[in-house]
Amino acid sequence: MRVLEGVKVIDFTQAYSGPFCTMQLADFGARVIKVERNGVGDQSREWSPIENGHSGYYAAINRNKEDLAIDIATPEGRDIILELAKDADIIVENFKVGTLDKMGLGYEEIKKVNPQIIFASLSGFGQTGPLKNLAAYDNVVQSMSGIMEMTGFPDDVPTRVGPAIGDNFTGLNMALAIAMAYYHKLNTGEGQMIDLAMLDTIFGILESPILFYDLLGEKTTRSGNNDAGTLVPYDVYQCKDGYFSAGLASDAAWPKFCETIGMTELTQDPRFVDNELRCKNYDIITPIIAQFFIDKTRAELQEIFSNAGIPCAPVLSVPEVMEHPQIIAREMLIDMVDPGVGPYKALGNPMKMDKTPAQLISGAPLIGQDTESILKELGYSSEQINNLVEKGVTGIQ
Repeated sequence: MRVLEGVKVIDFTQAYSGPFCTMQLADFGARVIKVERNGVGDQSREWSPIENGHSGYYAAINRNKEDLAIDIATPEGRDIILELAKDADIIVENFKVGTLDKMGLGYEEIKKVNPQIIFASLSGFGQTGPLKNLAAYDNVVQSMSGIMEMTGFPDDVPTRVGPAIGDNFTGLNMALAIAMAYYHKLNTGEGQMIDLAMLDTIFGILESPILFYDLLGEKTTRSGNNDAGTLVPYDVYQCKDGYFSAGLASDAAWPKFCETIGMTELTQDPRFVDNELRCKNYDIITPIIAQFFIDKTRAELQEIFSNAGIPCAPVLSVPEVMEHPQIIAREMLIDMVDPGVGPYKALGNPMKMDKTPAQLISGAPLIGQDTESILKELGYSSEQINNLVEKGVTGIQ
C-alpha cells in the first residue's frame, strides 16, 4: 500500500510551486484531482519546451494526477467543487489572496461542508502583511529575499540562482506542512488552514548572512564560489578541462589537504595555520592553492581528492550530470510516456523510502481528461454532464 493511498486532494494550483507540491503527494499515492480552467488550463501549459504541441514543463510537475476542467466562477461549477470537497482531505491553492473567498470556495465556506478539511494556501507573500495582495514569481522573491544579493561575484551584479528555488523550496515546504497537518488530523480529527509564502521560505534559508548581521553587526554580500567569510579552502578552481570544487569544513583536515596538493609547507606558514587566518588571508592563499589544479583534468583531480577522503566534485554540465553513474544508480531519471509530450525522461523523486517508495505511474493529464468520470462519481448523469459541457461550465477530453 502506498503511504498516502486513500488521501484525496483537490488541487487548484498552477504554474510551478503549487503543482510541484501536489506532485509530491501524488508520487506517494494521494489521489490528486487537478482543477483547471475550462478551455484554458494551467498557465504552465504554454511554457517551453514544447513537444507535440504540449508543454514539457507542465508534464514534468503534474504527473500522477487526474484532471477536472471546470469554470468555478459559475454557480454550477461552485456546486461541483463543494460536492467534491465533502469527502476530500486536502485542498491546495495558489490563487491571488482572496480569490477563492470571492467565489464562495474559501476556507470558511469549505469548512461548512467539510469541517476536517486541510486548506493549504501558497502565495508569494502570504495571507497577511502589507504585500499580501501582490503577485510574485521566483525572480521577484529571489530579488526581495536577500538571496540575489548573496549570489554572484563581489564585483558583478546580484545574480538569480538558476533553478526556480523560490517555487521548488516553497512547494516542498508546503508538502511537508500538509503531511504534518494530516498527521494532526489523524490524531485529533481536526483540519486546519496552512499559509505558506515564497518570500518566507527563501528568507528562511539565509542562515549565515542573518546570523552575521544579527550577532556581529557584519553585513555580508556575494562572494562568488568561495565561502571566505567562514571556510578556507572552500572554493571552485579552474583546471585543465573546466572547473573543480574542493573544500574543508574544519581545521583538522588542513594538514591532509596540504599533503594532497603537495604543499605541506603551508601548514607551517603563520598566515594559514588555522581557518580564521586563512579566511583573513583568502586573497593570498587562493592563488597558491590554485596552482595545483590548473594543469590537471577534472578526472585526475577527482581521483586525487577522493583517495585522500577530501570532499570534492567536478563542475558538471547538465548533459554530463544526466549521464552520471550516480544519478543513474539513484534512479533520478525515469523513462515515462506522457499523453501530451510523449516519451521523456522524468525527474525521479529524491525521497527514497524502502517500504513506501514514490511511484511514477502516469504522465500529466490532458485538460478535462477525467472530468466525465469524476462527475459520474459525484452522481451526475450523462445528460447532466452534456448539459454542463454545452453551457461551457465544464469540458471533457
